[in-house]
Amino acid sequence: MDPHVPGDPPAAAAAPDPQPEPEAEPEPDPPDPPDPSDDKERANLAAVGRRLHQRFDATAGTAAVDRALDEALHRFDGSRIRAFVPVLAERIAVDSLRAAPAAPSADLRGHVPPDGLPDGV
Repeated sequence: MDPHVPGDPPAAAAAPDPQPEPEAEPEPDPPDPPDPSDDKERANLAAVGRRLHQRFDATAGTAAVDRALDEALHRFDGSRIRAFVPVLAERIAVDSLRAAPAAPSADLRGHVPPDGLPDGV
């Protein structure tokens, strides 16, 4: 093909290579939707805490109850199956609180003199 003959396509001029387009930043994954079981677990743990405080605050003290439940819950950190964590943590905390000595302020009877009779009797 002669470049000067009419009807022949013109010779392609050497076009520069197109610049590669910069890669787009990947979009971050959307946050996971809230798991309804998380809400249920929180509600169950709140109920466990209330039961433990009602049962053991007078004998062990509020701080000891909170500590026992917290320690029991930490045993399940990283557990994939969470359905039974509240009931298991409650059992562990109850066992721990039963085994613990009573708090010194747990005597709700008031002062009892050495002769064994309460004040004012």
